[in-house]
Amino acid sequence: MIWIDVATPKYAMFFMVMIKELAKRNHKILVTTRYAPHYTEAKEILELHKIPHIVLGEYGGETLLEKFEARIFRQKEILDLFKARGVPKVLICGAVVDSVQVAYGIGIPVVNIYDTPAFTKPGDEEFSYELTAVARLTLPFSKLFFYPFILPKELMLRFALNETQVESYPFIDVALWINAIKKEAKNDFRIRYGMDISKPTILIREEEYKAHYVKEKIPTIYEVIPLLRAQLDANLVIMPRYEKERLKNDFGAIAVVLEEKLRPEEFYPFIDLFIGGGGTMNLEAVCYGIPTISTRSIWLIHDQYLIKNKLMFWTQDCDEILKIAKEMLGKRVESQSYFIKGACNFERMIERIEKEILC
Repeated sequence: MIWIDVATPKYAMFFMVMIKELAKRNHKILVTTRYAPHYTEAKEILELHKIPHIVLGEYGGETLLEKFEARIFRQKEILDLFKARGVPKVLICGAVVDSVQVAYGIGIPVVNIYDTPAFTKPGDEEFSYELTAVARLTLPFSKLFFYPFILPKELMLRFALNETQVESYPFIDVALWINAIKKEAKNDFRIRYGMDISKPTILIREEEYKAHYVKEKIPTIYEVIPLLRAQLDANLVIMPRYEKERLKNDFGAIAVVLEEKLRPEEFYPFIDLFIGGGGTMNLEAVCYGIPTISTRSIWLIHDQYLIKNKLMFWTQDCDEILKIAKEMLGKRVESQSYFIKGACNFERMIERIEKEILC
């Protein structure tokens, strides 16, 4: 049995593709995820794509104490599940602390597939790496570790792994699902929400400000919303990260606050500008060719890569956001050659896992 632990929306999308490939090879698969009333997206994506899964534990909240308590609780639920259903032969995950440490502790080989092991301050052109807490707590326990080609191999070796354990793959993760999107009028979320489809549409996404690596909640993305409404004749759409009711109270009169989890094909084809405080959706938007403005409080290697190659803008200044929005609204970004450098599939990864762990 292969255990896949899905902890974030991004890895729900990523492993959705991998699960289908593993099923074609007749592997028995156990999919687990986390859920909390304020953080529902990973589970919702699995449900949207009809992937059977088991919910174990929840997200721990904002403080380190809450996160640690939630981790202990979830690890106990994982162990109880294995007592009832048997111990898997391998864990595959995106560097999930809960599952990696359980797996390592009871002798299950760990395969990590991860793309955000380090960050730096915005504007750091040299990228002086600071390893993330999650990476420190998970990657050293890897039997195998796969990562996208834009990450330097020397960074991977800082996790006490040897060269035979680490391998890059020739695509940036989001290309797996974004490049499969086709624009179809029947999917247009704007119609469902009663928007004027003759106007351009701007999608706004908060930063994941409760994540361990975010030091402060940057106000820019909230401050710019009324300014966009005043200066642009466009549909404004907010995709909540956590607390949709608060956003509806603050901005419901001037913007559409999405009530549900949408599939990528329901919104990306109908967006003319994206303003995001996060990572995955910024990458998705750029990959799809949408002009993208990042307000993120940190830079990961992806952020630096996109900015260096002039594929994404970064600013925390409202006036600059307005200026870029006016210039770029509705234009296209030619980005495909930066996202795919080879076969965009899991064949090589699965073959190594089968040969070195499942044989």
